[in-house]
Amino acid sequence: MDEVLIKLLEKKLNVVRIPFEEQISLDDIKEKTKRCKVIFNFATWEPVTFEGIELSKTFEELGKKVIDSSQSFFYREDKWMLYLKCLNYDLPTPKTYLIPKEAKYNSKLIKKILKEKPLVLKSVFSNAGLCVEKVSDYGMYLKKLKKLVSRNSSSPIIAQEFIPNSNRSYRITLVNHKVAQAVVKIGKSWKQVGNEKKEHFRKIELSEDLKDLCEKASKAFGLKICGLDLINNDNKWYIIEANSCPALDFIYADMPRLAKVLADYLYSECKRLG
Repeated sequence: MDEVLIKLLEKKLNVVRIPFEEQISLDDIKEKTKRCKVIFNFATWEPVTFEGIELSKTFEELGKKVIDSSQSFFYREDKWMLYLKCLNYDLPTPKTYLIPKEAKYNSKLIKKILKEKPLVLKSVFSNAGLCVEKVSDYGMYLKKLKKLVSRNSSSPIIAQEFIPNSNRSYRITLVNHKVAQAVVKIGKSWKQVGNEKKEHFRKIELSEDLKDLCEKASKAFGLKICGLDLINNDNKWYIIEANSCPALDFIYADMPRLAKVLADYLYSECKRLG
């Protein structure tokens, strides 16, 4: 996908690559990007997430427009902040709790919640389902919580009410707050992680109401390039997560079209900024 996008951009723009894997001095960064109007950062996946974010913050300090911004990661991909934003904008999402890792647990409250429905424990900063666990009783809760802490000791943890999803989730990709692609991810379990060996994907058409919901969400989250994860239960939609650097290759045959949509948007931003 990276090369497809770059080739499209190179037809219209002077593209400068700044590989995050390579050691580079601040002077080199300034020199290489002195004529750049827009920085597109798509190096925000684990385990190099924070290295990519450091580059984003560096370019922002240099006065560059970064898509998507470093703030989009810390305040939108942060699953707890996403929950608060959903509440603020009346966006449907599962009820969510911030879980302390070291303090004394409110065992009575947790047990009361688990009597009504299971919970999904998640690290606030994680991807690909690596730190996501479902629990249905208090003993399992303690065991899975310990497992998440050992996997990702630095991240806070949330608990979402589990919403049955018929082993399906939905990825809606938006560019400039407009729906560019909608995909259903069909797996063998309740947890879909975008792994083509465990799941299969197909494009779907959205109703106008759902399209409006997704576009409203991307605007509320401030994400110009946005991958929304949703689930559906009993004809009700729930926003689960938002991704500021979403994968664009769920449907390989559609990848060139999606890359062109993204390239056209980035070109328009460069042109707008002169």
